[in-house]
Amino acid sequence: MRRLLIIAVLLLAKPALAAPQDVWTIDPRNSSLAFTATQVGAFVNGKFPAWNGEIVLDPVALAVARIDIRIQTPAATTNNYDVDSLLRGPNFLDVKKFPEARFVATSIVASGGDRYEARGKLTIRDVTRDVVLPFTLAIADDPARPGSLRGTARGKLQIKRLDFGVGLDEWAGTGQVANDVTIDLNVVASRPK
Repeated sequence: MRRLLIIAVLLLAKPALAAPQDVWTIDPRNSSLAFTATQVGAFVNGKFPAWNGEIVLDPVALAVARIDIRIQTPAATTNNYDVDSLLRGPNFLDVKKFPEARFVATSIVASGGDRYEARGKLTIRDVTRDVVLPFTLAIADDPARPGSLRGTARGKLQIKRLDFGVGLDEWAGTGQVANDVTIDLNVVASRPK
């Protein structure tokens, strides 16, 4: 009897394994992935309207967090036919050859308060680079879905387009199109409590 009691105490004293986390369901109507570049000194704003991904993120269990976002590059648009043709063409995104860009987080780190950093790999045109995406995260009860949480993440990532081979031939310089590109991410998602 004493032996069973000792075994029971030891089993109870062992830390519980982390339970699998629920995947957040992205709300495409309220989420956006946009970019800003500069062409001949003027801002060019665009968006990637077709993207999806898997997000598993709980601020109290960052060690098991996962983010994997896939972006369909053929849908990229600035709402300007000439710019869009150039953007999707072989000198820039080359969407026929590289129809998908991808961001995969390798770790999520808390930066204090509601601020975090997703450290991972960004792939554009089959060129993969390490990036750090700073973002804020707010999680609250979802009034539209009882028993669910609603998360809103907002982030901004600065990249150099030439690091990814975006801009070939006469566009390889920065005289007409600047090297810096800002990517703005706004993700609204829900998951069960």
